[in-house]
Parts: sequence; structure tokens; C-alpha cells
Amino acid sequence: MQSRWSPPPTGMIKVNFDGALFRDIRKAGIEVIVRDSNEQAIATLSEQASLPFSLEIAKAMAAARALSFVQGLGFTSFILEGDSANVINTLKSEEMSLSTYGHILSSAKSLLVVSSYVSFSHVRRFGNIVAHNLAKHARHVRGFSVWTENAPPHPDYVFLTDHG
Repeated sequence: MQSRWSPPPTGMIKVNFDGALFRDIRKAGIEVIVRDSNEQAIATLSEQASLPFSLEIAKAMAAARALSFVQGLGFTSFILEGDSANVINTLKSEEMSLSTYGHILSSAKSLLVVSSYVSFSHVRRFGNIVAHNLAKHARHVRGFSVWTENAPPHPDYVFLTDHG
């Protein structure tokens, strides 16, 4: 398990996800960031969703959204990384999960392209700080926001946190 974010191998992409709860506005924030081996952000997705029962469900929702988002971008080989060991272990498992979010992850995994190569990776919170901070920013997003070309101004400070 990593404690800092590290880039994927050359030719691969890494997809980090996270979720945050905003109980005061009864919403959850979902964030996905896609980066290449040169540490460049390729795309981000920020989304608000209805408030789930727990943070683990929000993180599972974010993982499912990440799988859907990255495939929608046309990628079939990638590393999916998050800071929830439970979510990552459920994704890695071939067995059906009876957790409160198992059905969310089973459904997302069933939509993976057959020829896909997907690796699931757990990283400590500090290694997922960009996705974590962007998920907190989702409080200010109405519906959802996708960036694929020019970086919006708000992530600039967050991208720098990976490098001290």
C-alpha cells in the first residue's frame, strides 16, 4: 500500500477516485481524476449525488462512476486507485459482496469491456489527496462537471499537493 501518489507505468493511465459527504446540504461529492505516466491530468469529473447512508457507499459510488467515466473516455487499460481498502478489496474479489455497497461495485464491474486490463490499487489518504480535495470541492458543483481539455482554475493548488 502506497502512502504517496505515484504515476502509472509508461503507456498506462491511473484513475483516482474519492467521495465526500456534505450532510448539511444532504449531498455527496464524487470525484474522478485521470492522469498519465507523465503525471499530467487528462480528465476530471466532479459530481454531486444524493446523500448516501455512509461514506463507504459514497466511495463505492465514486469507484463505479470512475469505471464508467474512464471507459466512456475510451480507455480499456488502466489502474483504478482509491483510499478505501474495503472498496478496493471488494473490486478485487471474484466473490459477490454482501456489503451495503456490493451491488454498486458488482454492477460497475459487469460493465467492464471484456478485453480490458484493469488493476485495482489501494493507497493511503495522502496518496489520494488530489481526488480527496477535489471531492470536497464538489460541494460547489451543480449536477456534474467534466474537464478534458483546459484545466479549470480550482485544481491548480490541488495538483501541486502531490509534489509537496
